[in-house]
Formats: sequence, C-alpha cells, structure tokens
Amino acid sequence: MLFPTDFSDRANRALIEVGAFAKEFKTKIIVYHVYHQPFIKTDLSIHMAGLLENVERGLDKTFNNFLQENPEFETIDYEFRKERGLSVEKIIQTVQNGNIDLICMATKGAQSFGELWGTKTAKIVKSVNVPTLVIPDNTNLTEMGKVGLICDYSQKADYHSLDFLSSIIDNLNLEADVITLNCDERNMTGSEKGYLQLVRKKLKNVPTTFHFVSDNDVERGVIEYCKKNDIGLVAILHKKYNFLVELFHESLTKKMTFRSHIPLLVLK
Repeated sequence: MLFPTDFSDRANRALIEVGAFAKEFKTKIIVYHVYHQPFIKTDLSIHMAGLLENVERGLDKTFNNFLQENPEFETIDYEFRKERGLSVEKIIQTVQNGNIDLICMATKGAQSFGELWGTKTAKIVKSVNVPTLVIPDNTNLTEMGKVGLICDYSQKADYHSLDFLSSIIDNLNLEADVITLNCDERNMTGSEKGYLQLVRKKLKNVPTTFHFVSDNDVERGVIEYCKKNDIGLVAILHKKYNFLVELFHESLTKKMTFRSHIPLLVLK
C-alpha cells in the first residue's frame, strides 16, 4: 500500500486507520512524503546540499514523532520514504515503478478538501492503474460492516477489478450491497443483464445483495442509501473513458469525496 502524506493531523489519523487495515491483510505500507526544493538566493551547491540535508532530518524527526505517539504502528510492516519533487508526478511515478497494489489518501471533505489534495486526487486516480482509497475524517477501516458497490452494468466498466473488491470483503468478513440507480432490473437490456450476471459471478464467494434505487439526483441517492443502510465503504468501478467527468452523468467520484464521510474506493 502507498500512503502519501503531508503529516497533517488529518493525514496522521488516516495513517493509523490504514495501518490497521494493512495489518488485517498482512501487507506492507509505504509512507511517502514528497517535499519541494528549498528556495535560496544563491547558486552555491554546498548551501543547497546543507538545506536538503536539514529538510530530510526534519522529516525523519516528524515521522519518528508520529511513531512515538502511535507505538502500535511499530507492529505493522512499513517503510518511510521521502523524495524531492512535485507530489502528483512523484506519486504517479512511484506507482508505475513499484509493486503497489493500492493507494490510500486522506481528505477532510467539502470545506477544506483543497487544503491537502485539491484537484490532485482526481489527477492521481485518473493516471494510475491501481485502486485508490480516499479516506475522509472519522473513518474506521476495520469496522466498515458493508460495502456499497455503485454499478450501472455498463459495457465500459472494468469488471475484472471486482476480484480486488471481493478479496477485501472476504478478508474483513464484510457484506456487499450492489447499488444501481434509476434502473429497474425488469427494464434492463440484454447486455446489461449479461453484466449483471458477471457481477454476480465475480462476487459469488461473498455475501451480496442487489438493490435498485430511484432518485433524480444521483449524488443524493447514493449518499442517502449509504446512510440508511450503514454502508462503511463506497466502491466505484473504473470505466474506460473519462469516468471522473462522465460517471453517471456527473463526477460521482468527486462528489462522494467532497460531501461524504464514507471512504471511497475507486477500483482499477
């Protein structure tokens, strides 16, 4: 798992949750911080080298402070990495170059989403080929109860990524609600019914129920369903077009990230 962090309180809280999540799967976390090059009014390389060394020592101290405040994190398999550069580009490059199965990122939500990631989250999700878990405040990743999979049975969706979701549900002993908005099973096309059967097949080893929900406002329909049915994680299938713009005619991914306290998993 790759966890990019700015060491804010919000990111540290999310890291604790991700640590417990990783422990359940017996997997490693790479805690990753990208810092900018210090600005100095000189071209003397020796001054720059000294400044960079100070920056890196400061980052090591910050991470060690986190470990001292959260000693349980020491029981988790982790690696702390720090690199100089631009955060989005470095995160994408790390995923492309490394054996990363999942990116986990913290966000506060509507009022201050831009303080940490802003539009960076959408760019990262769109650019990488692994699932991304976006974690709002007040999230408990080890007691999620049920997963809500938003699915419209489009031929453009990547249904193979449901294998990853199934492994999460199975390992954490969760249940799955497959949620379809503004579509009745009786009125589905032959193609849509075929993809419905594919979803059933992909999730056959985990407890799954299918629900068809009507609401003129897609965002409201999803969030209200999740609140009423104790959904602890929302999952969305990646599509092979510009899904962040066109998914369900709106950027549901973006809206869920902004307005819901439920963690969001974008499957790839």
